[in-house]
Amino acid sequence: MQRGHYERILRKRIGHYRPGDVALLATDESHTDRYAPGTKCLHVVVPADFEMQLTRDFAGRGRAPMDPFHPINAAFSVALYREFKNPDKHSRLVIESLLLDLVSRELGIATERSHLRPPWLGILLEHLDETSDQPWSLINVAQQIGVHPVYLCRAFSDHFGMTLGQYVRELRVLRGWQLLSLGHGGKIAEIANETGFSDESHFSREFRRIYRTPPGRYRRSMEG
Repeated sequence: MQRGHYERILRKRIGHYRPGDVALLATDESHTDRYAPGTKCLHVVVPADFEMQLTRDFAGRGRAPMDPFHPINAAFSVALYREFKNPDKHSRLVIESLLLDLVSRELGIATERSHLRPPWLGILLEHLDETSDQPWSLINVAQQIGVHPVYLCRAFSDHFGMTLGQYVRELRVLRGWQLLSLGHGGKIAEIANETGFSDESHFSREFRRIYRTPPGRYRRSMEG
């Protein structure tokens, strides 16, 4: 999704989606979408036989542990956006390759989490991603997931090779990079606020630390 907000009602769960979010949905899942005025989304339909083949090929296999910053929420959304915005003779191949990689990785991540990690770690990653623009505290996050804060921190570090604090900070910067890459039209201060930073200078400092360029300059490079 490039801008706006929408809700997806799937069974008894209501999902809330913001700019930058990418959601995968099985072809046989009955659902209802509600769009706020001005919302702009890209919907890509994957053929059912293609999805079934991927499920057979990947869902039953174990995979090596994967980076918790799985690409579904960032690099893939930006790459797809660029191909649809500026298509060329290679775009069909690029898009097909991206979708193949996207779906197979998601299937692999689900399998890897269910076999090698406690199930609550997957819930934790989803919770953090969905609430990246909100203030967090360790106690509140642990209560939401239903585990002891000490156990949460130790398990997170053991499975992901970084502390929860490192993950949270980099997740917010990643979200900012994604919004800039998707053509978010707001000021840098607005993006900083949307990604949960206390002010523009804090966001800019962290963005420059990771991407080696200020967010304003990065935006101009994307527009050129």
